[in-house]
Amino acid sequence: MKHLRLITLSLVLAIAFSVAFSGSSFADSKDDHATINGNVICLLPDYKTGTVNPVIATAPCDGYPPHHHVVVTDTAVYSLQGLQDGLTKIEKNPNRTNVALTGKIQGSEQTGWVLFVN
Repeated sequence: MKHLRLITLSLVLAIAFSVAFSGSSFADSKDDHATINGNVICLLPDYKTGTVNPVIATAPCDGYPPHHHVVVTDTAVYSLQGLQDGLTKIEKNPNRTNVALTGKIQGSEQTGWVLFVN
């Protein structure tokens, strides 16, 4: 039963992020490859309360239930997306503060920012 809840929550989060970060604003925004510096935040699900807990992990987070990652900089919050290999590298890295990540940035102030890592 817990696995079914986890899968359902993962699908709902994936659909919500897809809808939130898609649209015509991507076509209008300039595509850039850049390096950003910030803190990697794990958004760990709390099934009892139906919320997520933002955590800066002090160890690799690949042992936690499936969750989403964001990078918080001084000026913006970036949702991390990309190929599984790139996201797995981030999950297995124990360093979460002052991390430099390179990727393709898309989005705008109105829709939010997405960093596509390789």
